[in-house]
Amino acid sequence: MSKITNFFDGVVSEFKKVSWPTQKELIDNTVIVVVFSIIISLFIFGVDQLYSTILEAIYN
Repeated sequence: MSKITNFFDGVVSEFKKVSWPTQKELIDNTVIVVVFSIIISLFIFGVDQLYSTILEAIYN
């Protein structure tokens, strides 16, 4: 039982060392991730459409 208690004491002490982001930082980073994900998705969609068109032209 003491090993479990020591483990959770260690977890609590490590969580106190964590530098948590502010709400503004969290929102800004979330917006960046969402926008970047949309841009990458659109790029992959465009490349896929291009390859599909090229392959369809070759096979027909």
